[in-house]
Amino acid sequence: MKIIILITCVFFSNIFSKSLDEIQKEKNIIIAVYENFPPYSYIQNGVIKGIDVDIAKKIAKKLNVKIKWYWFSSDENLEDDLRNVIWKGHLIHKTKADLMFRVPYDYNFIRQTDKSTGELSNELSVMKSPYHAERWVIATNKKTIPIIKNLAIFKYHTIGVEIDTLPDSYLGTSFKGILQSNIKHYRNIKDAVKDFKLGKVDALAGLKTQLEFYLDFSNNKDKYYMSKKIGYARSKWDLGVAVRTDFRALSYEIDGQIEDLYKTGEIKKIFMKYGVSYEKPLVYQNN
Repeated sequence: MKIIILITCVFFSNIFSKSLDEIQKEKNIIIAVYENFPPYSYIQNGVIKGIDVDIAKKIAKKLNVKIKWYWFSSDENLEDDLRNVIWKGHLIHKTKADLMFRVPYDYNFIRQTDKSTGELSNELSVMKSPYHAERWVIATNKKTIPIIKNLAIFKYHTIGVEIDTLPDSYLGTSFKGILQSNIKHYRNIKDAVKDFKLGKVDALAGLKTQLEFYLDFSNNKDKYYMSKKIGYARSKWDLGVAVRTDFRALSYEIDGQIEDLYKTGEIKKIFMKYGVSYEKPLVYQNN
């Protein structure tokens, strides 16, 4: 899979992001999705799949253009991802995407300023079109842990977590670090799920969407318990898309399309296709 992704990126060497007019004229759009990130975007038996992939295909069909996929892995933070994918280009192949998926939609982040200059740190990127509310949760096998009332239970039970994530940090500092000996760290959540299914850890902490997907939770609710959040940590946020700030016409077009997909229930159907429960974006929850 890694080889396929690298070849794809090299093939698009020196391709730059385009305006809406250019996209429609050239009949193609470069769409960036995270590599190997089920159920949002991944390759299985040579076939590109995922929630973001399916939404992207609907957008491309509406625009009457073909998709050129730009696969990328996450950098140290979102600001680096936006810089490398949207407005500056990759350090090696210089590719810029027209549209980037699975961007946390955060107004405070959008308005974040550089402390030395006072200028907007992310002024070259526009974050738009929330399409799902993601959250951190804890999953358990009901025979071992029927329900979680508070995190103190992990003084006596083990919990698997992907390293360098918010749950990793939060659990590690809870109760003055007393839970650390029972926290099992993994390079990725897929490995943690594997050990969980084998009974090597008693619980999992991770993204709700990923845990539902890997555990086939919709068909195993009698077997697994899933919390609504993790302690008092900020555990819920919207996911949207990003484009370059000078291509606002494109952002408005995408915004309108995703809103239509939300209103018609098409996005919800896509989530259900992957066995994942859909959560209305926070920006729509008062509507």
